[in-house]
Amino acid sequence: MLAVALALVAAALFAVAAVAQQRGTAGVADDDALGAGFVATLARRPIWLAGIGADIAGFVVGALALGVGSLLVVQPLLVTTVLFALPLAAWSDHRRLAPAEWAWALVLAASLVLFFVVGEPTAGRDGAPARQWIPVLVLLLPAVAGCVAAASALPHGRGRSLLLAVAAGLLLGLSGPLTKTAMRSFDEGLPAALVTWELWGMAICAALGTFWQQSSYQAGDVQTSLPAVTVLKPIVAMGLGVTLYREAVEVGDLGVLALIVALGGMGAATVALGRLAAAGMDDEDPATVDPPD
Repeated sequence: MLAVALALVAAALFAVAAVAQQRGTAGVADDDALGAGFVATLARRPIWLAGIGADIAGFVVGALALGVGSLLVVQPLLVTTVLFALPLAAWSDHRRLAPAEWAWALVLAASLVLFFVVGEPTAGRDGAPARQWIPVLVLLLPAVAGCVAAASALPHGRGRSLLLAVAAGLLLGLSGPLTKTAMRSFDEGLPAALVTWELWGMAICAALGTFWQQSSYQAGDVQTSLPAVTVLKPIVAMGLGVTLYREAVEVGDLGVLALIVALGGMGAATVALGRLAAAGMDDEDPATVDPPD
């Protein structure tokens, strides 16, 4: 229950961060969005700094949740970020939630309940040998580099936003399992934790993932980037939880179908709610809307 509570608090903080950071990146030139000047420009914007503060707080609380809970418990709950983002976006836009938003919110909530009731996620181990990480890194890191390289060649718009969001989602998903191991390493003291590669790997993945997430918001199509990041993070983290960390869900033959329905509902609702929340953000700031063809 502590892990559940901490994960929900982290999701709320990430929602505040998403709304603030998207507004903070509006109007930044494309040429600056992938370079060091991007951060320098954003650092002069109070709303973006507030979003970064919320992001850091969310990361800390999420790390505490992973320290006491499994990836298969914490990561699905983090998709409730979109549930918190909806009312925040509606409040900032001075509007009421639409019926579609309420409907998809219920679908997501029901899917999460079904996942935990049917799946009963069980904890695995707190880490994996470095050699088992090699195939994962060989697969994911070139994919991230390819997305960033391809995005840099595209103009402002949906394609650039999606590629940067995929890069961010992959890295932030990778940071989840690394965070879990890094948190456990602190049980042996600070000096022992500081020499673990997982701690520094987590820091690099989180920093670069956050940076490219900001770039994806700046690229203009938040209705694409926000759902992509929100969905990819738990998919990558849960996949590594099952494969590397040996976590599992306990289901019988009939439970498999219910589990598929739960996961499908979570994915569909997350994408739909992310697009609805992002649409509200775009309506507030014309600078983030794609230019007409």
